[in-house]
Amino acid sequence: MSANFLGREKEYQNVAGFGESALSLRETFSPAFSYAERIGKLFADIAAMGFEAVDLWDAHCSPLWANEQHFRGLRAASEQHGVKIASMAGGMGDDLTVFKKLCHVAREIGAPVLGVSGSLIPKYGGEVAALLERYEIKLGFENHPDEKTPFDVIEKIGGGQRPRIGATLDTGWFATHGYPVLNAIDELRDHLFLIHLKNIEAPGGHDAAPWDRGCLDLELIVRKLKQVGYNGYMSVEYEPLDHDPSEICTQFRVKVEEWLAAPAPAVASESLMF
Repeated sequence: MSANFLGREKEYQNVAGFGESALSLRETFSPAFSYAERIGKLFADIAAMGFEAVDLWDAHCSPLWANEQHFRGLRAASEQHGVKIASMAGGMGDDLTVFKKLCHVAREIGAPVLGVSGSLIPKYGGEVAALLERYEIKLGFENHPDEKTPFDVIEKIGGGQRPRIGATLDTGWFATHGYPVLNAIDELRDHLFLIHLKNIEAPGGHDAAPWDRGCLDLELIVRKLKQVGYNGYMSVEYEPLDHDPSEICTQFRVKVEEWLAAPAPAVASESLMF
């Protein structure tokens, strides 16, 4: 998840949150003349951590400013460093015109899935589905931040009636709302397009925690995803405001790969979160 580096441009000093970080990234990445160099450095660092794919935060290639020169730079960085653009993260917003631009960005950079939240669905579900069909991409609607249960997500995506609209399951946001993540996996299993795999310090809040020091047992969650037959991408997410996440995210990747490779017993859904 490239949003893991939300504090990078401010050297992790006095970073207030996602909104401020998106603005600092716009200042850094929007100039087209320097974009190829800057995005290339980001992809080089991601590759050095051992990742072969990225869930690209839309702040790193925003529909509000990206043009063909940005797209060329991003495609070149992806090819040079062997890091596939597997999906895009962020928000779909509340404006169909901006969402159309986001779909255009996704197609141009080769991202097949949008793992985003927003208010366009269910109200404009038909229009969203038509744009997804036109641009030949999928939308995994993310439970972020208002969707407290899988039912909320299923209701918004139309119950699976639109094949290009499914779900992105964010483990941290279900934990924030106190919903058992293993149950959520069972209930969304037929709709999953993407997983945002992250830990938080405690239910009720949404403070980022390292993979092994939060309120969720992520090994159980990965085993559960494997058990229900999920074989898509898992976006490794750890977004601290005050330090570089690279070392922890590298450890996180290694652990997820170990969990996926190991034979594991069945994991029962449970009423407890952790």
